[in-house]
Amino acid sequence: MNFPVAVQAAYDKDNLYIRLTFKAPADAAAGADREEASPKHEVKAAIMFVAGKVPMGAQAGCWATCHSDVRSMPGADPERKKYVGNASLTGEVYTDYIQWKSGEAGKGATQLDGHVAEARINKNGKALVKAEGGKSGDTYTVTFTRKLSGGDGDIALAEGKSVPFGIAIHADRTIHRFHHVSLGYTLGLGAEGDIKAARQ
Repeated sequence: MNFPVAVQAAYDKDNLYIRLTFKAPADAAAGADREEASPKHEVKAAIMFVAGKVPMGAQAGCWATCHSDVRSMPGADPERKKYVGNASLTGEVYTDYIQWKSGEAGKGATQLDGHVAEARINKNGKALVKAEGGKSGDTYTVTFTRKLSGGDGDIALAEGKSVPFGIAIHADRTIHRFHHVSLGYTLGLGAEGDIKAARQ
């Protein structure tokens, strides 16, 4: 299954702005991965930026954090989180991610600013200013405002720079493995990229 996601991007001297627009599908294949009894989030949308020295990062995008031994994969350790092989924050071998969580029926939306190195860390990022989202009819719109620079685990962005990135969307109350992941793309800030952020 696949579905389109429209991406718009802009930046100014301080921030990057990314807007995602999509119709989240019903995902019958998710099965037990779905939160049936008490769904916390109908939809989650994330953007993952890939640091410059992640092996095959430009080709794989956020797939670089997915491995056959992480939790929710068949026979894997249930405590093993996503990771990047030979990870190093100081050596640019990690990924940086921001996420919006809808809450049930649009209530109680939350956001995450984290990174993936030796393991996924869902906090401590300093770059995400806000993640806002909502649903109109059957269409979700999610907008991220992110500082160009932050702290440890936040990839520094700048005009003239292009960075690999990917998009992940958990639809239909799924929580772990069964999410929709884009191919690897590049985002250019006044530079070449599959998505070119407009200067504001």
